Amino acid sequence: MDTALPLQQDGENRHSQDDIKPTVPAPEESNMSSIQRHPHANRRTPEPQDDRQPNNSDPPDTPGVLEPFNWDEFEARYEAALQEADEREREILKEADALSKYFKIWAASASTHDDERAAKRLQTRRRFVNLAEDKMERKQQHYDQVVRAFESALALLKSQ
Repeated sequence: MDTALPLQQDGENRHSQDDIKPTVPAPEESNMSSIQRHPHANRRTPEPQDDRQPNNSDPPDTPGVLEPFNWDEFEARYEAALQEADEREREILKEADALSKYFKIWAASASTHDDERAAKRLQTRRRFVNLAEDKMERKQQHYDQVVRAFESALALLKSQ
C-alpha cells in the first residue's frame, strides 16, 4: 500500500530517490530492453488537425433549409395508430375471454370427472370393508361353533 507523503512547499507530493523502492524485474523481463517492455513510451499523441469548415459555408451533405413539419398530419397518424392498437387489444381480450371460458368448462368437467371417480373409489372401499366384515363374522360364528363342540365333548368326557 502507498502511504501518504508529506506535502512539499509548493503543495505537491514528490518522491525522492530514497522513497522509491526498487522492483525486481521478472526473469522474462530482464532479457527485454526498455523499448520492448514499453513499446508506446516514445510515441506521441497526434495533434488534432484543422478540418473546420468556414462559418458561412455548409458542408456538402447538409441540406440548406428544413421544410416545415406537418404536426396535424403527425397527430392524425398517431391517433390512427392508437386506435388500431386499441382494436387489436380488444380482439386479443375477446380471444382471451373465450379461451378462459373454455378453460373453465374444461376445469369443471375435469373436477366433475374426478369427483365421480372418488365416489366410485369410496363405494369400492366400502364394499371391500363390508365383505371383510361379513367374512370375519362367519369366521367368528364358525369359531363359536367349534368352541361349543369342544365344550360339549368335554362335558361328555366328564360325565363318563
